[in-house]
Amino acid sequence: MHMHFLAATRVHRALVGAAFALAMLAPASAHAQGILFWKKKKPPPPPPPAAVIPPAAQAPPVTPPNALTPTQQADKDRMVKQAREKSLTRDTTAQGAEERAELWKMVLIIDGSDTEARMGFDQAQKDIDAAHARDAAVQKTREDAVAAKRDKLRQAETAIDAGDLKAADTQVDDVLSSAPDDPRALSLKATIADKRKSAATRKKLLILGAIILAAAVAGGLLLMQLIRAKREHDKEARAAAAARKAILKVVDGVGRGKLIALDKDVFRIGAAMGTKLEEQNDLVLSDSDSAISRYHCSIIKKDGGFWLVDSSLNGTSLNEQKLDRGEDHNLEDGDEFVLADVTRIKFLFT
Repeated sequence: MHMHFLAATRVHRALVGAAFALAMLAPASAHAQGILFWKKKKPPPPPPPAAVIPPAAQAPPVTPPNALTPTQQADKDRMVKQAREKSLTRDTTAQGAEERAELWKMVLIIDGSDTEARMGFDQAQKDIDAAHARDAAVQKTREDAVAAKRDKLRQAETAIDAGDLKAADTQVDDVLSSAPDDPRALSLKATIADKRKSAATRKKLLILGAIILAAAVAGGLLLMQLIRAKREHDKEARAAAAARKAILKVVDGVGRGKLIALDKDVFRIGAAMGTKLEEQNDLVLSDSDSAISRYHCSIIKKDGGFWLVDSSLNGTSLNEQKLDRGEDHNLEDGDEFVLADVTRIKFLFT
């Protein structure tokens, strides 16, 4: 098709040259008969990006019928054939319509009175205008789509900044449904995913913190209850201990067989038998070797318990453990203490 167009162009140029030569040889006759020869115009430039429709091309004016030379007739027949073939395909694109218009125009240059050529040229021009209108509509649709996409992405960014990830995700998905490779939309999608992950992590930390706080509060309350219960128990134990009675039983050595009740807050044990009240022992134990000190030890009743305090020179042992002088030790039921290795005494609750 393009080769036909080039051939037609070359024929046109040859015809223009021949017409110019004939005009030089017989200008008056040619003018009288109204023969006009048209120089082919260059095709109009492509429409600008804004798809502005260029003004319609002007068809050659109608000329009165003329007798064509055999060469002209042959050229016209060839051009008509090419134009008809182009018209049969009815290529309605701007380029196809322009090619048809150019072919019919060349026919009109040869024979301006050809009705078929005139109609074909007019139809081609209408197709050109329609193609330009379609291109403009398509361009506008594309521009509107780009503007809509840009607006959705801007709304998505605003929603992300506001923390509304659901709304942002909806806008981004709308863009990706029509433009799955859009880099800005893909970047925003990754940002939304990261923020959701961070939000999930923060939520987990908050839940964990709440659990720890609840456990701490529960633990504190439990501890307070345990402390309160222990205090109550200790109070009850002290009351029970205060109500309990204790005795001492000499189980071996000096004073064996003696059984004495611990009925004083300070119960003294030793060899001294003083005349004054403050010098008297409550349990007097004296051996021939004077191993037991005058004031050997004491049992002190305190807080419902009984405490053994050594004050001797030859020592006192409790449950086979030697006591330090002046040190006090709590007595439990069944404990045994030995005075200077000569007397063994057993502590008992009654």
